[in-house]
Amino acid sequence: MTDAEMYRKILVQVEALERIGVNYFDVAKEFFLIDSDNLPAIQTRFYGYSVQASGIYEEDNLTPEAAKNLDGRGCYVYVEVKDGQITIKQDLNGSYGIYLFRHGDYFALSNSFFRLLDHVKFRYPLTVNKDYAHQILADGLAGIAYLETAVNEIWCTERNAILHIDIAKKFLQVELIDYKEQRLSIDSEEGIATLDRWVGLWKKIIRGVTQHTKFFKADLSGGFDSRISLALLLNSGVAPEKVSVHSINKKAHTYPEDYTIASQIAAHYGFKLNSEFPDRESLNYTLDDIFNINFYGKQSFSNIPRFQVQKGIDKLYRLGGSNGETLRRHWQMTPKEFTEWFARKLCPYSRALFGKLVASIERILERGFRAVCNKYHIQDTNSKDIPQYIHQEVRSRTHFGKGTLCLYFINNFLLSPALDPLVRTLKLYTAECPDANLLMALIFARYQPDLLKFPFQGGRSIAPETIAFARKINERFPRRVTSDKFAWGGGIQSSAA
Repeated sequence: MTDAEMYRKILVQVEALERIGVNYFDVAKEFFLIDSDNLPAIQTRFYGYSVQASGIYEEDNLTPEAAKNLDGRGCYVYVEVKDGQITIKQDLNGSYGIYLFRHGDYFALSNSFFRLLDHVKFRYPLTVNKDYAHQILADGLAGIAYLETAVNEIWCTERNAILHIDIAKKFLQVELIDYKEQRLSIDSEEGIATLDRWVGLWKKIIRGVTQHTKFFKADLSGGFDSRISLALLLNSGVAPEKVSVHSINKKAHTYPEDYTIASQIAAHYGFKLNSEFPDRESLNYTLDDIFNINFYGKQSFSNIPRFQVQKGIDKLYRLGGSNGETLRRHWQMTPKEFTEWFARKLCPYSRALFGKLVASIERILERGFRAVCNKYHIQDTNSKDIPQYIHQEVRSRTHFGKGTLCLYFINNFLLSPALDPLVRTLKLYTAECPDANLLMALIFARYQPDLLKFPFQGGRSIAPETIAFARKINERFPRRVTSDKFAWGGGIQSSAA
């Protein structure tokens, strides 16, 4: 289907939705608003979903035990009211974001930037963050401003923040979780044990999902990231006939090469490629729903306006490579090199505007670099790891986090092994092998070495010496075969309540 044909199809659907006039997406229900003047009225609520070894949990099946075990996996914000306190927790990636406005002793917060903006815009003076607006113009995917938003007076809290509010005193404080990211050496016994635990955990999750629903698929391109998640799928022992491997089959961008490589991999392992679910029914969103999901869920952070037209009645579970860049070399360059590279994206703009845009980019990134150095105690301001941390702290939530959130609103649950606290504790390389692709090479070499036989899209590759070093690590710490027994609490429900 051509882009023009797709556009006409969407127009027909939109016209039909306008005639229906029934809204299914309730902004006030999907996004909370907490005002320091209405704290006693706040009730415990769970937004989104948590992925745990025992099941996948939402608001309607979140048990006290599951609430206690929220560990960062999934896409969620949990507002708990207990003993005169409001505690707000979020997933590892901060996918929703928790946005905060303060004015003197007054504060308000929400897990939607625009819901919060709607609430305070006529009550207090607000100013546009022009630097933020300019950096959004530079990238076709998402913003990279660290904690800043389009309004100077509204900030996004850290992705590892827990908020505590004393209801009686109207006092808010922020606690930061230490996820111990990139602390463990992958050529150590503890590091390898952690990697094995990560693989074992996702074996349980994948097997649990596939045993409780037929609506499961795995995304696969010709790149690195989806292949990492595929290695976990293959390691799970799930029968090939139970899995649909999905690869985009279009002529635009890199899709033709991606599809060719994905087809080769699928044929090698006996997976079905792009098989559909004809019995999965959907309901139509209204025009208001379509725009509200995109607007309140991601606008001003992500530049991809994917309008969600339908919501599946049955839940679809997708295993994807989202944020796999944090497990390999991605933005490995000095801050100066990164700033120059990012600024070059502004070349299409006029000379008169170009200078202003570049100045904004430099200020936004300088503030971000400084924040990253403070957070991770980086002394070398020219370290090539700094831009990689910018991706981990900012780009991950504005691109992958917002995308995952909007998929959830159409009943698509994205399972993202790369956004797992366990694997994020591992360093990407060692002193002996400083290639940041070493962790990725080790994942393939240890769990699915056949995946290294296939090419990667765009002529990319993992250096042979890096693969050889990964194999040496694997030989030093041979895998132990464990029992296939596991406990799965479920959480898979067929109806979209």
